[in-house]
Amino acid sequence: MRTYAPDASALVCLDLQRGRLATENAAATVAACRRVLEQARRRRWPVLHVHARVAGAPMDPPIPGLEPLPSEAVFVRQGPSAFTNTAFSQTAQILGGPLVLIGFRMADTVLATAFAAADRNLAVEVVDDAVGGDPASRLVLLKPLAALAPRARVTTSREL
Repeated sequence: MRTYAPDASALVCLDLQRGRLATENAAATVAACRRVLEQARRRRWPVLHVHARVAGAPMDPPIPGLEPLPSEAVFVRQGPSAFTNTAFSQTAQILGGPLVLIGFRMADTVLATAFAAADRNLAVEVVDDAVGGDPASRLVLLKPLAALAPRARVTTSREL
């Protein structure tokens, strides 16, 4: 397992889709996600976008300002974790981590992806202020991430 190395990180944008804007504190989360995405692009990190797709429903479009660039990979997940997409899993393994996780929501996709990364011995950074959801439940859900140490670390967009 690699230790934290900002220059070797890859940004994983989880469910930055318009349907997620109905969550609590969405505006603040979008602003933090925008900061992290801009910073990752400046640092020339690989950026991986993971979108949720509900079977039989049209794809929910990206949040304005957080759309993938043509050079950035987009993966569609069917399960709770980004790793349910085989191509994402292979790409993450090749990149080797650490994977910096942002997006919506801690209660499902972010936590599931962090645990799946740990199962694959990949380090993760969860950017707390760039993860949407209810603040009280986010605090509770951050505790299981501590059990993943040293493979998981919680940070903020300003500390990244």
